[in-house]
Amino acid sequence: MRRLAHDLRRIREKRRRSLQAVHNETKIALELLQHFERTALYDHERYNPVYLRSFARTYASALGIDPAQVLEALELAQEGLYRNQLAVQYLGEAPLPEEGGTMPEEITAITPERPAEVEEEASRTSETPALPLSVGPGGLERLERRSQWRIGVVIVLLLAVVIGFLWWWLRPLPAPEPLPLPSPAVVPVDTGRAVLVPETTAAVASALRWVLGDTIIASVIAAFDKVDPIRIRVDNDLRRPYWIEQGDTLQLSFTQRIILEEQLNDIQLLLDGHPYPTDRRDLQGRLVITREGLQAYLDSLAR
Repeated sequence: MRRLAHDLRRIREKRRRSLQAVHNETKIALELLQHFERTALYDHERYNPVYLRSFARTYASALGIDPAQVLEALELAQEGLYRNQLAVQYLGEAPLPEEGGTMPEEITAITPERPAEVEEEASRTSETPALPLSVGPGGLERLERRSQWRIGVVIVLLLAVVIGFLWWWLRPLPAPEPLPLPSPAVVPVDTGRAVLVPETTAAVASALRWVLGDTIIASVIAAFDKVDPIRIRVDNDLRRPYWIEQGDTLQLSFTQRIILEEQLNDIQLLLDGHPYPTDRRDLQGRLVITREGLQAYLDSLAR
């Protein structure tokens, strides 16, 4: 991942595009751009693969290079197969050799004599045809058979996840079971007779009350359209932009407060697994959710 980030930075410098210019065009924070050019955000705790793909696409568009080639290079880097394909395409460098390769002369110099059985086995192995390499329009090399097989498996898994999520989201909810009626309690009085008094309903109300944990999980689902971007502030952190492809989910955790701005009509929101309406906005059009407000909302549902 660091080699890919290094090549992208050199491409930007060759095209005489400053980080400030990229920031002005994309509205991405400078510290995130700097981190991206060091490690491609791979080791950043706040960002998932979905955000990384959206980030790389926006960055490539700002440099004027093909976003599809950058996303392909990103996939190769995640699989450990990226060498310097973008540098070959945009910087005119020679392709780097495959890692672990050894020149035939070196093999002859360092390999001792082998028995005839080993020679015969090596001869049979060397006759096995290598997998063909295909070169895409961006000059990015990959193992064709292995890549196609992996891509097919990923597509099938994604379709299964999407279908399962839609089924779960659209399934009819079962009717809640009726609560048993409170049994009467016998209370002695001074008259010497027993009087039947109904138990208080406080215990029943307490059993129905949802109690929030120390950390609340917010799931932002791009249910109706691509989110490009939504801006979110978690507790006392800075307001940050997030790009979410349609159908994907971004999960964030907060303790006291979360604020969501922009494209609120394109999302569905779950808080600790409970649907939360996105039309409860303030005068500035923001969705401001505090721990106290969320607890009061959940309590109102239990009444």
